Order: sequence, then structure tokens, then C-alpha cells
Amino acid sequence: MTRFENKLCPVCRTRFNEKADIVCCPICGTPHHRACYSIKNKCALEEFHAKGWSWNGYLPDEEEEVPENSDATVTAEIDRQPDSHHAEYPGGTPFDEEKRMFEEQLGVDNPFKDLFNSLSNKEIGEDGVSMHELVAYSATSVYHYGKAFNIFRTNNGGKKRIISFNFCSGILAPMFQFYRKMNFFGVIALLLTLLPSIIVVAVPEQIRVANSQPLIILLRVLQFVIPVLMCLFSDYIYYRHCVKSILKFRESYDGDTKSDDYYMSLYEKGRPTMAGGLIGLLALSLGEAYIMSLMGMI
Repeated sequence: MTRFENKLCPVCRTRFNEKADIVCCPICGTPHHRACYSIKNKCALEEFHAKGWSWNGYLPDEEEEVPENSDATVTAEIDRQPDSHHAEYPGGTPFDEEKRMFEEQLGVDNPFKDLFNSLSNKEIGEDGVSMHELVAYSATSVYHYGKAFNIFRTNNGGKKRIISFNFCSGILAPMFQFYRKMNFFGVIALLLTLLPSIIVVAVPEQIRVANSQPLIILLRVLQFVIPVLMCLFSDYIYYRHCVKSILKFRESYDGDTKSDDYYMSLYEKGRPTMAGGLIGLLALSLGEAYIMSLMGMI
């Protein structure tokens, strides 16, 4: 931590302290607050990677601290010349606008300020986990899940909400659930998605013919209602999945559960997997093919 202490985060432009949860860009080595890196989902200095720039303790637009009247002062002045690796930008650096937008976002009246500040909260809540653990485990889409988890964990008139809209969880079911490593709910989402087709196969042909119009209406209602319900409730199911997984992981973790290694391990544990999404797509395709074969369509 000594190496990063008092250095600037390139996103929020605040200095790291000894308790900061830090991750470094694997390409240029620039340290970020974990929450800041998750919000951008990439290195804040990505545009400098092509130039071969690497972090040396200071950001590209940051003045290096050098002793006065020393040879280092002369070296620093040379480095700031236009032909050096310290880029000069007329009218300010690219970070000036980013900093202005970020500070505006965290303004006094901005509704996201409290949300952003809560992402690094390591206090254990009533659910047995901290917000920082939830953010680390969810790994991506920090804004969306940070807001949703805050809703689920906050009493509103003595009641906790369980609804938060997530378009992808319903439209891309069951791929989304397997992608998020919710395998059990992925199987349920698969069955719910196939339910209209299953009903058609299960209903005897004579009943289908005699009641074709009501059956068509029922199937269309199910095809609309099931995705909508998954859009509304999947975030809460994912939240409960995160809590259960974190508690189980914490019990088996051999080390300090307040350390950066612990949160990085949580990140790796919960990080979504494309392989899971492909498994969900394959399962859905096979299920639909099997049902179509039963109906004599293939």
C-alpha cells in the first residue's frame, strides 16, 4: 500500500489512503479504486496504452513532485516539453472534462452521490454481508446492481422492496441466469421459457382442437407475462444468490476477510462467465428442438 498511498485515482481524482481498495490496470499499471474501475469497466487511461505509457507514480496530467533547485527539476522540465511522453493539450487535458463531469455527478444534489459512496462500505448489514462484498461479487454493472442492492437492503416504511427492473434478465433468459452463475435459477428460467411449448405438447390433440382460441390466448399471455416477471424479480433473486454465495465463501476463505485479496477472490468467484451464457443458449436450443420433435414439426 505504501507505493500507492497519497497517489491519485484517475477516475475520482482523490488520493488513496491506507484503507483504500485498489486494483491496477494490467496493461499500464495505473491504480484505481475498485469501485471506480468497476464503474468505467476499463482503465481510465486506456487512450494512452497505444503510446506505450505506463504508470510511474503520477498521472499524465499530474505534476511530479521534485525537490526545488535540484537536477530532478531540470529533468522534469525537459519531460514536459512537447516532444516528450508527457502530452500537452491546448485548453486542458482530456482528464479535465472527465473530472468536471465526475464532480458534477457527485454534486450535493445528485441522487447518485450516496449510492457511489456506499459502494465501498464494508459494514455488515442485516443480511450478513457488506455492500463492498456485494459489489465485488457482482463484478460488473456496478451502477445497476449497486442501486438494486440498496433498494433490497433498505426498509421503506418497514418493508423491503423486491422489485427492480432488469431488461436482460427476462429477454435473454435463461442465458442471462447461467451467465451470472445462477445455475439453479437458470434451470427454472429455462423451464419457464419453454412452458408455453410444454403446455402445447402436454394438452391432448382433441382438447387443443376444441379449445384452440382460448389456448392461443393463454399461450400469448404466458409468452408476455413470464419474461416481464423475470425482468422484475431476477435482480432480487440474484441479490439473494449473491448473499448466500458470499456467506458460504467467507466461511471457507482462509485469510483476512477485510483484505484486498479477499475482495479480489470474491470478484473472481462471482465474475460472470460467457461459457455459462453459451450453456444456457445450448440448453434452450436443445429444449426447443426436443419439443418441436414431439409435436412432429421436425
